[in-house]
Amino acid sequence: MKLNLKTDYALRVLIFLSNKPEEMFDIETLSRTYDLPASSLMKIVSELVAAGFVHSTRGRSGGIRIGKDPAEIRVGDVVRAMGEGMQMVDCSTCLLVSNCKLAGVLCEAAQAFEAVLMKYRLSDLLAGPAPVLVPFQTEGRPVQA
Repeated sequence: MKLNLKTDYALRVLIFLSNKPEEMFDIETLSRTYDLPASSLMKIVSELVAAGFVHSTRGRSGGIRIGKDPAEIRVGDVVRAMGEGMQMVDCSTCLLVSNCKLAGVLCEAAQAFEAVLMKYRLSDLLAGPAPVLVPFQTEGRPVQA
């Protein structure tokens, strides 16, 4: 699974805002920080505001800030709010659809991916060491990179 860029940047914006929850930031600051066009970032932020993850204030001293406690925001909810589909392939036009179990396997994989995303909260992404990952093993041997 690979997240689209919109979801990637949405998570980055939320992490950025969560590190300074009391501060207001303008779109231009975030645009320069992530080297992303302000118009693209505005669309992403609008979706985050609509989902309640970000609070916005209009006006001269306005801006955006995190809208909820990061401990209340599940990563999987952000992914869903950004319209990220979990379907890995579209089997509807495949000639093998009636004789293939690949769709079921991929559906199970997508559910596992989503379950992991739902397990973590934005607060888990803010501080502390990253989890130590063990390379995937095949028949007792590490996979070569």
